[in-house]
Amino acid sequence: MKELKNIFLPNKVLSKKTFFLLVGVQSIAVLLFWFLSKATYFPSIPEIFNAMGRLMREEDLVFELLTSTGLCLQSLAIAVVISLIISYLSVIPFFKPFAFIVSKFRFLTLVGLSFLFVLMTHSGHGLKVSLMVFGITVFFVTSLVAEIQGITKNEFNHARTLRMSEWEVVKEVIILGRLDKVMEIIRQTFAISWMMLTMVEGISRAEGGVGTLLLNQNKHFNLDAVFAIQLVILVVGIFMDYMIGFLKNLFFPFATLTTETK
Repeated sequence: MKELKNIFLPNKVLSKKTFFLLVGVQSIAVLLFWFLSKATYFPSIPEIFNAMGRLMREEDLVFELLTSTGLCLQSLAIAVVISLIISYLSVIPFFKPFAFIVSKFRFLTLVGLSFLFVLMTHSGHGLKVSLMVFGITVFFVTSLVAEIQGITKNEFNHARTLRMSEWEVVKEVIILGRLDKVMEIIRQTFAISWMMLTMVEGISRAEGGVGTLLLNQNKHFNLDAVFAIQLVILVVGIFMDYMIGFLKNLFFPFATLTTETK
């Protein structure tokens, strides 16, 4: 009874049981609203699942989903390597302006840059990977550089009192000491890349993918199929997010020791 009162009070921590109970209740409320809604732009739940079955049988939805997932993970892996190099080099004054410039590229639109990447690549797959890598890198570098700049002087001075050289300080404090933050940034940028995926697959329709399938269904105003594809994208995205979170907690269990809400 006490915990039920806490759900309306600020800065209260709920048990996992209560939290998931709230998730279930609110999800049911949304589904009831959806089920009772008479709006024509909301296909019914049975129509969506029927469309999903049709897409699996006739449009190879599962294969297209695997194609898109592979593209996203490949692009994310390349972008993480590039971003880590740029971000860690930013601790050297000579490279700091370069990291600053890269972070500002996040305001550019991929559609406007597509012609440049077309000239630089030699295949549809290469074009999509390059666009995805660019889009992920600019956000990853922004987040990681901000995390590095947020390290307190006390942490640096503590390492120096242990007679570490500046390169050892970089290794212990910036690189090893922030690996859990890197995993969290990977988790955040994966969500960005997953959302970006359909747009990139719309720019280059080579090899297909759920983005191409979504645009085709949207073109013909098949709202039930559009909602079905969106539902699949949402479920897979949430699953991947939880997998990255699971790996973070597995390898860095200490990361949540000082947080209040977990």
